[in-house]
Amino acid sequence: MKAEIKRISILDTLAIRQQVLWPDKSLEEVRVPGDDKAMHIGAFISDSLVCVASLFISDNSAIRLRKFATIEAHQGKGIGTEVLNYALDLAVSKRATHFWFDARESALPFYLRFGFKSKGKRFYKGSIPYFRMEKPLKHDER
Repeated sequence: MKAEIKRISILDTLAIRQQVLWPDKSLEEVRVPGDDKAMHIGAFISDSLVCVASLFISDNSAIRLRKFATIEAHQGKGIGTEVLNYALDLAVSKRATHFWFDARESALPFYLRFGFKSKGKRFYKGSIPYFRMEKPLKHDER
C-alpha cells in the first residue's frame, strides 16, 4: 500500500517521535532546537499518520534530516523508503547541494541503499551508537 506523503506541523510529529525514538520522554522533551523553523513531513496510511521526518535547511544549501521515525507496526513495508525519497526530491527541488543526518548504527543498512556514505567515526548519544551520513545532491542542468 502506497503512503500519502505531505507536509505536517511540528505538533503532528511529536507523538510518533516519542513513541518510536524516546518512549521514556515527555512530548515536550522530544522537541529539538529549530523545530519551529523546520519542514516536517508525514506519511499517512488510510488517513493515519505512521511515519514522520523533519528537514532542517541551513544557509549553506545543506538539508539535515532529523527525527525520522516510523511506527513499529508499519516498519519494513517501504514507507520509510517513500518518505526518504520524498525528502530527497524535496531537497533537490529546493536546490540543496548536500543532504545529511546522524543515523543510528542499527539503521546504516537502510541508508547505505540510498547511496549515503558515513563520514567520521562512530559516536554516541547517550548509549546509542551513531554515524554521520551524507550525500551530495545532483541537479539537472537545464
